[in-house]
Amino acid sequence: MHITENWQEIEFKNIIQLYESVGWIAYTENPIKLKTAFENSSYVLIVIENNQVIGALRSLSDDVSIHYLQDILIDPSYQRNGIARKILKMALDRYVHVRTHLLLTDEKQHQFYNSLGYKNVKELTSPALNNFVKFKEN
Repeated sequence: MHITENWQEIEFKNIIQLYESVGWIAYTENPIKLKTAFENSSYVLIVIENNQVIGALRSLSDDVSIHYLQDILIDPSYQRNGIARKILKMALDRYVHVRTHLLLTDEKQHQFYNSLGYKNVKELTSPALNNFVKFKEN
């Protein structure tokens, strides 16, 4: 297994195939926008095994106060092998000096992120936080 920050050296169609493998078709319906998202990301990791893209992490940061984890995905046939945990640790190590680490997730990933020490804002009592999100209407 090889992990690289140099996603530009990889044929982008291989990254698209990874997104398709996990069912994230909202990303793959417009490959140009997905590539632009990669280009504008602060930090990207790509996991390669046997010349196949099997994992990716993409995040944004101001490198001072916020680190936002946008995407972390592992090909289903490689899940539950510690790969996501490893690349998340690499991202957190890169941004260890940043005050807040944030991510949005659905219920399917809730247990995974809890195991890494993330807390759902609904469950916090100290500090009490609110969470607001607005999605672009189609």
